[in-house]
Amino acid sequence: MDMQDFLLTIGPGGPAMHRLVESELKDLGAQVTRCGQARFFFSANARPEQFFALRSPEKLYLLVLRQKAEELQWPAGQEEAQEHLARLVAEADWARALAAFRSFGQEAPSSFRVSGKRAGRRAAHLSSNGIAEFVGEAVAEAMGWRVDLHDYDVEVVVHLNDDHLIVGLPLLERAAQQAQFALPGLSQPVAWAMARTIEPALGELVVDPMCGSGIVLLEAAQCWRGAFYLGFEEDPRQLERCRQNRSLVSPDAAASVGFARGDARRLPLPNSSVAAVVCDLPFGKQYGSEEDNLLLYPAALREFRRVLRSDGRVVLLTNQANAATLLEALEGWQVDCRRKVLLGHMEALLFLARPSGSGAIAEAHDSMRLPWEDASGRRQWSAMKASLRQPMRLVNGKKCRREKCAAGPGCALLA
Repeated sequence: MDMQDFLLTIGPGGPAMHRLVESELKDLGAQVTRCGQARFFFSANARPEQFFALRSPEKLYLLVLRQKAEELQWPAGQEEAQEHLARLVAEADWARALAAFRSFGQEAPSSFRVSGKRAGRRAAHLSSNGIAEFVGEAVAEAMGWRVDLHDYDVEVVVHLNDDHLIVGLPLLERAAQQAQFALPGLSQPVAWAMARTIEPALGELVVDPMCGSGIVLLEAAQCWRGAFYLGFEEDPRQLERCRQNRSLVSPDAAASVGFARGDARRLPLPNSSVAAVVCDLPFGKQYGSEEDNLLLYPAALREFRRVLRSDGRVVLLTNQANAATLLEALEGWQVDCRRKVLLGHMEALLFLARPSGSGAIAEAHDSMRLPWEDASGRRQWSAMKASLRQPMRLVNGKKCRREKCAAGPGCALLA
């Protein structure tokens, strides 16, 4: 493929995600021409399979046209200005862009639709709907394509703002985007880190006996596929939150997660049937009290040990105030790691432990690192999470329309 211009968009993740993008683009041999908080413009002539292997992007666009807004002059009348814009788009190098489009395995389009968006002060007399209408007519005439708003082969995204005019074709997207849960409980990064510490393997059963709104298991299911996840919760309102959150993940991830009403001290599971237990234990703030935990923690740990396989492991979260209570309950366990973590302004502790044959506690010292972390610690979690996601896939206009993508047409580019 000849050198071609692209735009990739990323999700939240801060500096670690930016470093991952920069590393992946360097491996592509790309020339980065501009970057922002969530968008990277670059040129590359890498093989298509190299793009499919990218882990940082949410979406990849093939750019047909990109021009600085300051170089554009618009007629005073709205209709004349929109006609002028439409001519610019129709006269772009479509042959070059479509050659790159087809090199990714996409068929030559015969139908399309245009998504237009204008923002900022420049060209304020143009309208987003007018851009879509006029560009659609011009491209249909220039390319011989049929306009179809519902059953299109390709989407043409036109974005005009105070910085630039962009015309792009959505090319690749994440096969399953990471859910941002509408009904959160535990912080998603911490929930993911707990799942990463368990690192579920193919065919394993992972249980959260006090699953709350299900965040830990749902984070695990999105990154470690092929395992089975089961959450128990006594509060029926929390179970409803679990089910609502589960509806936000991809169907295949959701299919691996089950929720049921149950007591963590009396789990309806056979002995030695569970590979891993992961649990955000109650701190005695919203549920119960620190005094209640003096009885709850030992009873729960006895039950966890009963259902765990001999080679099983647990990852438990509690706050500093309950740490001594949990350590007492862990008598007879091998504590491999005790990692400090901040939950807002509260200091908490993550315990990684496994059953031990001895009666004494084999205790690890407090640490700022889990076994899988590097020197960057928590700053690297978002990039690590991205590296575990499903690979990119081709954007299919018709399929996207049928599924009524919640993000909306051209959403990442137009944000």
